[in-house]
Amino acid sequence: MILLQNTSTVVEKDAPYLIPRLRDLDFSVDIRYSQLEDRPNILSEGLWRRASVAGASSPLERRAFGIADDIYEAGLLFAYLAFVPFCEAGVMDSISLRRLLENTFQLDLQAAREYCSADDRLLEAVKFLDLGDGAGWELLQAMLNRDYRGRPIAEAVVNHRFLSGTFL
Repeated sequence: MILLQNTSTVVEKDAPYLIPRLRDLDFSVDIRYSQLEDRPNILSEGLWRRASVAGASSPLERRAFGIADDIYEAGLLFAYLAFVPFCEAGVMDSISLRRLLENTFQLDLQAAREYCSADDRLLEAVKFLDLGDGAGWELLQAMLNRDYRGRPIAEAVVNHRFLSGTFL
């Protein structure tokens, strides 16, 4: 589990000067091939259960699922970082956003975009993700791909035109 931690300021008025740092909380699963065939520990049971449901049965597929699962969760974090700061205060929280994307729109980000663009309280987040001819939505859709096999690898996410700013 990765936590975005502010280490540069605790003063709200200094938020524009925030220097975020990622902190690994060591709540992770060992996905080395040697560990994939052993009996799963309590921290990995849920991951391997979801992997089986997704059709990942071999050690190679299970490892790929584990990596893709991290990309999915990073996609939810990206959605949170795109919505919460740009929406009216109190309009969106992480649980509501996850339910909106997963349950209401079943990961159809184009439909979610249309819905959000009709709500003035969410419009600034839509505009942010629309930058670069919808590059933010494109990245979000890739990271939240229903099929774990279609999700990008971390390097592709980092080099995506939305994060690299090539569209600016």
